[in-house]
Amino acid sequence: MRCSGWSSLAISVCSALALAAPAAAHVAVTPPFLAAGSSDSVELSVPNERDEPMTGFSLTVPSGFEIVQAHPADGWDRTFSDSTATWTAGALSSGASATYSVELKTPAVPAVVELEAVQRYDDGAVVRWPVAFTVTPADESSSQSLALAAVVGLLGVLVVAAIAAVAWRRRRRSLQER
Repeated sequence: MRCSGWSSLAISVCSALALAAPAAAHVAVTPPFLAAGSSDSVELSVPNERDEPMTGFSLTVPSGFEIVQAHPADGWDRTFSDSTATWTAGALSSGASATYSVELKTPAVPAVVELEAVQRYDDGAVVRWPVAFTVTPADESSSQSLALAAVVGLLGVLVVAAIAAVAWRRRRRSLQER
């Protein structure tokens, strides 16, 4: 059974929300989804929930994804590769939050995946957070939508013509029988 793009999107978003619930108070990504085969920026909201200052943050993406760019964050040095972006040499005090952003290129296949966020602290502690992320079905181009509309319209015209022909024949028979 084939699902429409809208139903696939609804299933993907609901799945992402269900998976994100346990980590909602920790590292969060906005938007929590991108279209398959696209490239766009996402922001990561990172709170420091420990008593020690956070001195580093990194994001690792699963196979099939690519980090195209890691954007600068005030007070932090950044480096990135295809799969990991890292911000270091900064400090985030206890109870404070920081925002980091990356440009992601998504795989061509829709899925719900986990990105891995890692917070490093002044005392040497490392905290890892799974971050739920959804790759939604790609939008159809307008030419695909127009072609579908034309086919459906043509089928509609054929159905109406067939019904009219059957009605005309029945009426003609009933007139001849009188």
